[in-house]
Amino acid sequence: MTLKKIAKPQIIMTSFFVVAFLGTLPAIAELGTVWTDFQLYTTDFTNYITNNISETLNPVELQTQSAITSSSGDLNLPNPNYASQYTRDQITQYSVSDKFENNPAVYGKDVSSEVNRYITRSAVEGVFGRDGQTRLKGKLQDTENTVKRVNQLTQQARQANSNAQQPCLPVGSSGVPDATCQATKSLLEVSFQNFRLQADQSKMMGETLGNTIQLRNDIQYSNLNLADISQQMNEANRARRVGTSAEVARLLRVTSQTDLFRKSGNPLPLQTNLGSESNPPASETNPSPTETNPPSSENIPSPLTAP
Repeated sequence: MTLKKIAKPQIIMTSFFVVAFLGTLPAIAELGTVWTDFQLYTTDFTNYITNNISETLNPVELQTQSAITSSSGDLNLPNPNYASQYTRDQITQYSVSDKFENNPAVYGKDVSSEVNRYITRSAVEGVFGRDGQTRLKGKLQDTENTVKRVNQLTQQARQANSNAQQPCLPVGSSGVPDATCQATKSLLEVSFQNFRLQADQSKMMGETLGNTIQLRNDIQYSNLNLADISQQMNEANRARRVGTSAEVARLLRVTSQTDLFRKSGNPLPLQTNLGSESNPPASETNPSPTETNPPSSENIPSPLTAP
């Protein structure tokens, strides 16, 4: 019960300091500002999961918010494994249930799965949300501008190398020995080739960054689809459990009504006492043959007399 009293103020204070700290960061992360970009991503992540869990999982808001806050590390991201286990333990310990599921163990498992789905959706929000798309746009534009600057420098280096590759003048005209002039031109050619190689590598790195961002977007779409499939399966399982419970209740009700009908239609016979007034003994109601047919001298033939 102590956790329920202190978890809410901790959540509020933690969220306040996170927002206050990350609110000072620039809205758009430039190319190469990796840590700043990641902090902006975690800000969108935290805002989405906090707001939506509060609205969706209202009966267990305290348990889920405590799980997310206590499982967050130095990167301000929740640990999905710990958050799920913490949520299940809290719901089972305090026997929390809702109108669809009265078993705390099953309900805790459903809520922990819902927390994992919201973590997935929060990651998608950090990438495809309004601020996330702004950051991606800035990085892609910076990458393209960098490649353009590299191309311009390459053109300037090519022009400088062409000017330096002029024939060497005689020693008396330039004051530079012919061997030194040739060595200088060779060194400039090698430097220009290295610069061209680095320019090509910069282009390849820019292409790789663009493909990585696109691959990351595709993975986020896949994760979102998997979260939706998981939610549909969870809802189907819940509907099946509710339907099974309703069917069992209906069968019990029908069975009870059938038993009552059978008992009321076939009453048990009453027990009789032989000595009761309503049922006199058989000797009284059924007289003996001697009483019903008393002997009569008229009916008995007289004995024969001898002549």
